[in-house]
Amino acid sequence: MSFYLLRAKYAQDSMNALVQRPEDRMLTTTRLLKEVGGRLHYYFFCFGEYDIVLLFELPDNVSAAALAMTLSAAGTVSATETIPLLTMEEAIDAMNQAREASGIYVPPGRGPEGRSGRGRAKGRNAARERAS
Repeated sequence: MSFYLLRAKYAQDSMNALVQRPEDRMLTTTRLLKEVGGRLHYYFFCFGEYDIVLLFELPDNVSAAALAMTLSAAGTVSATETIPLLTMEEAIDAMNQAREASGIYVPPGRGPEGRSGRGRAKGRNAARERAS
């Protein structure tokens, strides 16, 4: 299972409904996440650009996309942002892979292609021709 953080902005109609009839949306969200194979850890209301922040687990990115689509399609939210999270173990695996890849990757302008100067000379010649 993978961890995700979802930020969402309630649609005006949804927020109006909650103000008129307050209810615990964590229960509905927990059921929805279980339906797509996940588990809700936290459901927070917050200030700022977004109204809620959820921390949950799902089997994969497809399930996370399905969750965001379900909320949007229902008209519950007007905006969502889903952020995949890495455990420390996953982050260390990523760091190890990055260390191995760093010997392969060459930044722009530092490889054999960048030293030839062909692209720059061509650009300078074209600028000279336009100026004359």
